[in-house]
Amino acid sequence: MPRYCLFGDTVNTASRIESTGLPYRIHISQNTMRILHNLKEGYKMNFRGKTELKGKGLEDTYWLVGKKGFTKTLPQPPEIKAGQPWQETITREIKAAMKVSKRKFADQYN
Repeated sequence: MPRYCLFGDTVNTASRIESTGLPYRIHISQNTMRILHNLKEGYKMNFRGKTELKGKGLEDTYWLVGKKGFTKTLPQPPEIKAGQPWQETITREIKAAMKVSKRKFADQYN
């Protein structure tokens, strides 16, 4: 039995946003977009499209793509087309990155 049980509009929205997101992208709701916009701190967002949110219907959602003045390099999201098995693509990328990391670690101690 879980110690805490969370439910309600916020949890349902977060779950749906997470489950309809894509790799290397930050998927945000319309409410989050409005909050970030109203902060006037230079957050950059792109319209993603309509997303079906349980109990709410279709809602506009957005990608958070950066912030003014943020200069660190971000990973480039892979091009993903409808019906493409993106999980396989990401698994290959993770395995390749781990191989490079293990090699660097081994070289460090040899």
